[in-house]
Amino acid sequence: MLPKYEQIKQDLLSEIKNHTFIPGDKFYSEADIKRRYSVSSITAVKALNELTSAGYLYRIQGKGTFVSKSKVSQSVKFSDIELHSLDTEKIQVVSVEEEKQPEILKELGLPASSSYYKIIRVRSFGDVPFLIHITHLPKKLVKEPISKKLAAYASVYERVRKDFDIDLFSLASIETNEIVFPDDAELLNLLQLSFREPAVKQVKHSYLPDGSVAEYIVSYKHWRYFKTKIEVEAE
Repeated sequence: MLPKYEQIKQDLLSEIKNHTFIPGDKFYSEADIKRRYSVSSITAVKALNELTSAGYLYRIQGKGTFVSKSKVSQSVKFSDIELHSLDTEKIQVVSVEEEKQPEILKELGLPASSSYYKIIRVRSFGDVPFLIHITHLPKKLVKEPISKKLAAYASVYERVRKDFDIDLFSLASIETNEIVFPDDAELLNLLQLSFREPAVKQVKHSYLPDGSVAEYIVSYKHWRYFKTKIEVEAE
């Protein structure tokens, strides 16, 4: 049998999902829940805290508890839309180098005495470059000695899968996207951008099951070839 606070939480959650309350509405107070369910303050507060932690409610000091405006109960999917045929896509590996920049080691969660491999790749369709990947991998995911054929790293995920039987696609990850105006001359040249043109900077961390960082990748996408689709599932 569920604990009393959990029963109350599920009951209240049903009211939120069934739109008894709409986003921004003032929600039941601790006193309301105590009266309604004949429970102690501890039980009432725990039920409210659980819903608040889950993002369904928020509190304003001195004013009360309100229903969140965020659609935490809905599934939202973001996906890039490719604006060209994948059959015409080419990948050029610009370089594979061992480095030990302190700021990158921090992103990878590695000690200052460590090093990592930096792999720069350019994706193009025809002769038009549209995306640069700057991948940073901990040395434990790079088989040494490094192949002299840079093309072996055209697909980093395929390389890691073959060498270590690790599927980076299936790992937990966090990605952010923002519009930037790059000022790095090499980057502008590789993307064929003028210094007045923007790019979409995509920063991604992937995590192994033990919580350690599997990859830290910074990508720059030409503004002309960036399009995103957002899908929200009905409740």
